[in-house]
Amino acid sequence: MKKTLLTTFSALLTGLALQAQVTVYVQQPSGLEGPLDFTWADNWGMTPNLNETSFTAFACFVDDGTEADSLGCNPLVNASQLAGKFAVVYRGTCEFGQKALNAQNAGAIGCIIINNAAGAPVGMGAGTQGPNVSIPVVMISQDAGAMLREELLNCNVEFFIGSQTGFYANNLAIGKDDILVPRIGALSTYIASNASEFSMQVGGMIHNYGQNDMNTARLRCVITQDGSNVVYDETSTGAFILAEDSLYVTLPDFSQSSYSGQYSIAYSVLDDVADDFPVNNDIAVTFTVGDVITYAPANATTHLPEPNLHVIAADNTTGQRSCMYFSDPNASRLAATGVWFSADRAADQVLTDEIVTVTLFQWTDAIVDPVTLPTDVGLTSITSGEYIFESDLVNTPIYVPFLENIELIDNQNYLACLDSYSGIVRHGWDNSLNYDRVQELTLLPTTMIRVDGTWYNGWTGITGPASLGLQTVNVNTIGIDELELLDAMPFPNPTAESLRIPLKGVSGKVDVRVYDMKGNLVIERRGAIAGADGLVVDMQGLTNGSYLFSLLHEDGRTSEFRVQVNK
Repeated sequence: MKKTLLTTFSALLTGLALQAQVTVYVQQPSGLEGPLDFTWADNWGMTPNLNETSFTAFACFVDDGTEADSLGCNPLVNASQLAGKFAVVYRGTCEFGQKALNAQNAGAIGCIIINNAAGAPVGMGAGTQGPNVSIPVVMISQDAGAMLREELLNCNVEFFIGSQTGFYANNLAIGKDDILVPRIGALSTYIASNASEFSMQVGGMIHNYGQNDMNTARLRCVITQDGSNVVYDETSTGAFILAEDSLYVTLPDFSQSSYSGQYSIAYSVLDDVADDFPVNNDIAVTFTVGDVITYAPANATTHLPEPNLHVIAADNTTGQRSCMYFSDPNASRLAATGVWFSADRAADQVLTDEIVTVTLFQWTDAIVDPVTLPTDVGLTSITSGEYIFESDLVNTPIYVPFLENIELIDNQNYLACLDSYSGIVRHGWDNSLNYDRVQELTLLPTTMIRVDGTWYNGWTGITGPASLGLQTVNVNTIGIDELELLDAMPFPNPTAESLRIPLKGVSGKVDVRVYDMKGNLVIERRGAIAGADGLVVDMQGLTNGSYLFSLLHEDGRTSEFRVQVNK
């Protein structure tokens, strides 16, 4: 059984482990119709289980009689308008439970909370008043609230909230918990070079949430390389599925003679009968081949892990550790050079001067199943690196190099970990994936956390992995002479205006090429190294972001490093 830990805002507490049949859906006006990302209060005591019931009504903003009327923190004065409707409030100032209770007391049949911060909706703690709430409570994103605002002001938005089961006549569905995904989100091209080194089992669970039996239900999977090249397209034969029943379907394995770039793996469910609720018929994940190893989805352009939320343990003041597991029969082809991570913080905090470390551990505990957790005595530190935030750099890929490059060993178990040391730094995680089905086949763990001396498999309500990336290079390049950088890094990094690159014992000309995260060449120049001052590069013309520097010295030696521009 998985051992999970509760987390706090800017991520979630509970309610994100949603079953595919639960939805928050705009039914009208027609121009705004569609499903919304959401979280829901499923652990407050009396709130209804949305897996078992549903609610349909129009929605109106609350008015609590104050200047900040739509926060709903005081008794509501527009009860006649809200009776029998969903009450809409903004997140902020008071507890979620207090907002929902005020809506309930005004006669609303449910409460819709609009997030006050960018990104995914967050989990909602009950607070003091939550246990007294008996109406459904959901949160939608800030963007969704902005899209719906004008119509909500006129009470013109009709929502469907809850279980789809039995609501529509014909309703096949598939979700993230139902599909087989690749065993890892991204691998190095040097250990995924052909079909013998990487392949993927393909399959998924088709749900029939409709009132009618379905006679020709089919599962289709289409895999596209780099957005255009279809490399796999398979559809199962038609199958009979009873109403409110499910069927697991397998398709032929996916493999290639060689791999490169990013693969989009798109599942869909089909039937000869038109689906009355097609928005839950499709789901897609990715697999990326490059030089970063991660379980999280990778950005299509940069191939770096891309979190969709940031988390910290509830009431945590001492920091936490997030880790990713790695082992491979061909790992000796690689050397590990550092770790990519992303961080965030609460709205009233800053990351400036916060310290984090990354560590590569050898993991010697016996791994017996996917939920095996390490012991502290089973971990041996191999190398590490440190990063100090020089600015409030949030939700941005940050690279921390190891003190030394480590040649990896075949079939050795490793953990690459990120440690923070306060209650401020929130670690990047992903909630778009679920590795449970593929872990039943591999019997291997993915990612884990350690808080207050205790190890956990992850966070309550988050199905996906830590958004950590292990940077690797071809082991055959280790030992080749490179330009020696003083203090291992140029400075300042991040920078706003200029970058100084101190090059020890080097003179002469050097070609400098700088690439943005899309791979575009943004700076190309030839400079002369002047003694101890090294090289100075003007960065004022660049926008905020991460940039790859490639230096070629006239004697053939090279060096690469990343620099963050933050103005």
